[in-house]
Amino acid sequence: MPEFFYTHAGNNQARASAYFRVSPVAGSLGADIHDIDLNNLNEPGQAALRQALMDHGVLFIRDQQLSVEQLEAVTQRFGEFGVEPYVKPMPDHPHVVHVVKEASEQTPIVFGGAWHSDWSFQERPPAFTLLYGKDVPPSGGDTLFNNMYLACEWLSDTLRDTLRGLDGVHSPEFGYGPNAKHNAGLESMKIVYGESVEKDVRRHPLITRHPETGREVLFANPVYTLGIAGMKAEESRPLLDYLFSVATAPAFTCRMRWTPGTLAIWDNRCVWHQPVSDYFGARREMFRTTVVGEKPTRGSAK
Repeated sequence: MPEFFYTHAGNNQARASAYFRVSPVAGSLGADIHDIDLNNLNEPGQAALRQALMDHGVLFIRDQQLSVEQLEAVTQRFGEFGVEPYVKPMPDHPHVVHVVKEASEQTPIVFGGAWHSDWSFQERPPAFTLLYGKDVPPSGGDTLFNNMYLACEWLSDTLRDTLRGLDGVHSPEFGYGPNAKHNAGLESMKIVYGESVEKDVRRHPLITRHPETGREVLFANPVYTLGIAGMKAEESRPLLDYLFSVATAPAFTCRMRWTPGTLAIWDNRCVWHQPVSDYFGARREMFRTTVVGEKPTRGSAK
């Protein structure tokens, strides 16, 4: 019998704020943020917004008017810019990726079109990603998110104890290595792929400790975690497949419906995301930045 996945109603509750209105979107994670102007947010408001991000994992901040320069300023309130490998940023904005798919493109391939955490193969993977929707289809083009705290907590004590001593092997091989020919379908973006990616192969703990919340996180994802250190592929693959099946259980996910002027911010240290390719023939234009995070640290039982 397949596992029956569930979560508790108290996992994603809104706390009161004097600076904006919070509406949780699912029992697992995610919240819509209303009645806020990011261009005129004071320091206490910024602190409250960061706390909301810790509470909900991903925020959908509606009705924002952001130029590229204003998006950069909003990003820097959360920390230093991250490094963007394998995709060419905007010429005059080296920390901004123009994520665009034109209606005239010939394939339905979309950028980042599988469950993943951004650039998890980096020594210091992003803490946060910010994605601003400038032009979105009238329907379709949603983004899925999941809660890797809940995935970690779902596992048995025995399996968590085992995973705490293991490292995942992270690599951009599938996404950008010599055989990553799917990138040819991204006609309106400049993707760097086809060369050796050995310099970006790294090990990170399979269970990490979140540096701000202190909670344990299952830190692995289907795109970049290609194995487990010290294990044969035949040994690691079934284990990783099981972990990924837990992480993508619908009870641990939420779905974001884009509207023009929405800024999504998510915590890459505990959240995966996946854009949905269901708008082929329509136009979608976004602007993306990342905030550099810390080197992942190993979780431990309390």
